[in-house]
Amino acid sequence: MADAYDVGDVLPVDSVPAGTNLLIGGPPMTGKAALALSLISDGCPRDEGAVVVTTRDDADRLLSRTTALADAVAEGRAGIVDCVTRGRGDDPRETAWKRYVSSPGDVTDVGIRTAGLLRALDERGVERVRAGLVSLSTMLMYVEPRRLFRFLHVYTGRVQAGDLLGLGVMQLGDREAFDTFAPLFDGMVQTRLNDRDERELRVVGVVDSPTDWVRY
Repeated sequence: MADAYDVGDVLPVDSVPAGTNLLIGGPPMTGKAALALSLISDGCPRDEGAVVVTTRDDADRLLSRTTALADAVAEGRAGIVDCVTRGRGDDPRETAWKRYVSSPGDVTDVGIRTAGLLRALDERGVERVRAGLVSLSTMLMYVEPRRLFRFLHVYTGRVQAGDLLGLGVMQLGDREAFDTFAPLFDGMVQTRLNDRDERELRVVGVVDSPTDWVRY
């Protein structure tokens, strides 16, 4: 069994087991995508790999937000699956670590590109990888729930089998969608705004009992 992933710099738990899938969920404007990016980027200085599927920001904009992830891409330890650029009419040239699909709804191509990046990292000897889908809510705007469920079933299974750390971001509000997809994940990072409009989070499901709400 691979060592656990250190998440203590971002979450109120020290670590989560390898092969864990975490759903990051909460209302709008609670920083879910930024939180996922922080969790992924936090592994890069530890020589861990990363794969990010981005459905709202293009690859360049995403990488401008985190030096650690941008450096890892430049060094061949991380890859991006960009679901945005081609959808707005651009025709970028793929590189080894930046891959493009036509839209967030093309889950077949997202799966192929993601698997290709994970395979490329494995061939380079990168054994520990943090992978994130940012975000499931956007994907659900383009594809019907049954297809997304099948994609997620394969994705979360790959995370578990490969001892990765898998993250999915979802806006909570659609109870039916949450009830459909949440069982595929081992635990959850819940986000909210408190009475002072400060962002808070807690971890549920990968610890004996939910953590206290903490600011972040």
